[in-house]
Amino acid sequence: MFDIEIVEQAAFMYLHSLSFNSVSAIFRSWFEKDIFPKNILLDHVEQPSERLPNNLEITKWLKPIRSGYYALDGTWMKYGGKDFVLLILFDVKTLDIIDYGIAEEETEQSYTELLKEVFDEINANSKGFFCDGDPGLLKALQKLFPQTPIQLCVFHKYARAGQVISFKHIKNDIDKKIKKKVEAILFATTKQEAVDNLKDLESYAQEHQKYAKLKKLIGVLKRNFELLLTHFDNPEMSPYNNTLEGFNYIVKRKTNLMKGFKKPVNIGRWIKLIMLEWRFHKLTESTFKERKNKSPLELSSCNLPKIYNWMSYIRKNYPDSST
Repeated sequence: MFDIEIVEQAAFMYLHSLSFNSVSAIFRSWFEKDIFPKNILLDHVEQPSERLPNNLEITKWLKPIRSGYYALDGTWMKYGGKDFVLLILFDVKTLDIIDYGIAEEETEQSYTELLKEVFDEINANSKGFFCDGDPGLLKALQKLFPQTPIQLCVFHKYARAGQVISFKHIKNDIDKKIKKKVEAILFATTKQEAVDNLKDLESYAQEHQKYAKLKKLIGVLKRNFELLLTHFDNPEMSPYNNTLEGFNYIVKRKTNLMKGFKKPVNIGRWIKLIMLEWRFHKLTESTFKERKNKSPLELSSCNLPKIYNWMSYIRKNYPDSST
């Protein structure tokens, strides 16, 4: 058995280094003996997750202020050869995690369950949603927040178009011309320009009916096309979803380095640690001056002291449930 401070330190170090071998080596150098071999370290690092309050309890305690602009997405992961999806609701201004959930599929039901958990918190101040156009997610948003603008990520649509006709390895003049026309639609500077450029591509398709992929490409572009144009009527909204995409990359990188989850119960434990770590960690490398050296919770107007280990801070300051 180890003191709780040692276990919290080991968990904190692992979440930052993503290497059990490195953490074990550091503890060996401190104590001059192998007190934390990898298997023992793994068991102990999982312990703090059981003691920590969950994401919504942290929110209730610290009362972060929401911007009203939210992004939603699903990140696919794997356990024992089986895929599962991490659903995330993210504040695009403060970068704070509002809610997350683990599901077997991206469906209207799974996203509805996620959103209903925080409906009261965000409904009064919902100014805009960003997403990639998943059908189930769109249905959930349109039913729960019928008056809130939805912006589909233009880069997602561009990537999807590039799956129909490869934009990276252009083989002929037709594909080159099609790529320019697609970019003229998706990256137009006005709403009318985007609409006109789509009509231009449709006319071009009429002249090249033998090119079967072009018809499929137009179908991709026209699906929820009006939601790609939301930012023109809501200039405070971006046409892109870069902030959540960047966060999803971090989550994927961390979970991939864990080499999969050894037991089902550990999926929830590790995701919980990663989510809470993100909320408290300082954005030391942010290129935005207003975000630099602040945590997502601090950007959400939470008054926090200088925190060295957020797990220790929670343990010492989180109000006991009996009080």
